[in-house]
Amino acid sequence: MKGGLLLPAEEGAKMYLQRLARLALDDAPGAPLCSLAQAPHSVTAIHHHAGRCDQSGKRIAEHAANRSDWKRRLEEVGFSVRLGRACGVIGTLETPPTEAVVEQYGAVEDHTEQVTFPAHGVGGLVRMSFGNGGFHGCVVTSSTGLQATSTKTVDQAVVSLALHWGLPHHISITRR
Repeated sequence: MKGGLLLPAEEGAKMYLQRLARLALDDAPGAPLCSLAQAPHSVTAIHHHAGRCDQSGKRIAEHAANRSDWKRRLEEVGFSVRLGRACGVIGTLETPPTEAVVEQYGAVEDHTEQVTFPAHGVGGLVRMSFGNGGFHGCVVTSSTGLQATSTKTVDQAVVSLALHWGLPHHISITRR
């Protein structure tokens, strides 16, 4: 991963690390299930089967071979991999921060900010919503007009857009 991100922005995509792990483990033996781990910057891959992982010598040997293959595949795309509990692996990959540029968009009274991710050519708009009770939160829309997850703050909205585009959500924000 020394040269930057391996996957382009993809609207409505899964989280970046999950996408990358699934791509690396596509057609891997044992049909691993990938999900985000509790540890930051980590994903887990586990075997998908009924019954216990240690129910037979054959299954134990098969899992050991599969985990070795999964480890190799994940390491090829930059993850550092360790064995997980039971029959899975945990891959960790610290991505470089995704640069976001936030600047006012339109008239000041519109309370709208434009967010761009210059390295990826994508972004969107964040409109602060007000009502009789005051500030309600931020309405987040991608540059293609699709709604992203609404948030309470502009900084959270920037993260929401990064997630919407399938970019790493460790964000470096520059305000102009």
